[in-house]
Amino acid sequence: MTTPNRRQGAIAAPARANELRTELAREISFFLGSGEKQVTDIPGLTLNRRTKPTAPISGTYEPSLCVVAQGRKRVDLGGTTFLFDESRFLLTSLDLPIVARVIEASEQEPFLCLLLKLEMPVVRELLGRKEIPPLSSDGPAMATGETTPELLSACCRLVDLLNKPRDIPFLRGLIQREIIYRILQAPAGARLRAIATLGDQSQRTAKAIAWLRANYSKPLRVISPLWASPRCITISGR
Repeated sequence: MTTPNRRQGAIAAPARANELRTELAREISFFLGSGEKQVTDIPGLTLNRRTKPTAPISGTYEPSLCVVAQGRKRVDLGGTTFLFDESRFLLTSLDLPIVARVIEASEQEPFLCLLLKLEMPVVRELLGRKEIPPLSSDGPAMATGETTPELLSACCRLVDLLNKPRDIPFLRGLIQREIIYRILQAPAGARLRAIATLGDQSQRTAKAIAWLRANYSKPLRVISPLWASPRCITISGR
């Protein structure tokens, strides 16, 4: 049986989420002004703004969390498409080659989002705590999840630290830990759990991708018993 307090809480949650999204959009707009991107003084935090839809752009997403305050974005990973907006975040658990584009943005309502790089040592530390419930680690390396009022609240407080630079060294770590804690409790955090565990196949894949990114233009020495001498093959990104 549903109690009156539970019904009131269910009704209040969407209103609270809308209020926090408005606050987050206001803060991101304030710090970006007319700019499109700002790497902030908070380590790992980047703010983004677009006033019109963008063309597809190829790139690589690092382990990170993308929270949208306004607008919508599309990311293609292989044959899978991820759409995320004010109601859903995008979680990337390892380095992945993607094609991304902003699909909803205008001068009146620009696309606004924050991107927070994830610190794997913090993820591993939190996984060792009993407050993190055991969940299956079987899941995709990129996923979307519900942007809850609790997650939005933590994001607002993190961005608000830019107004108080002296507080950043003391409080940013606490807030980032809270954000990771919220993610790990969600189904979208399943693969992040596995990748944070040493020996996971996805982690080895991530290391291979990182190596290729760093060495794609260098000669690759291949030795074959069919050849009298080693040959070099150049891996080109073009």
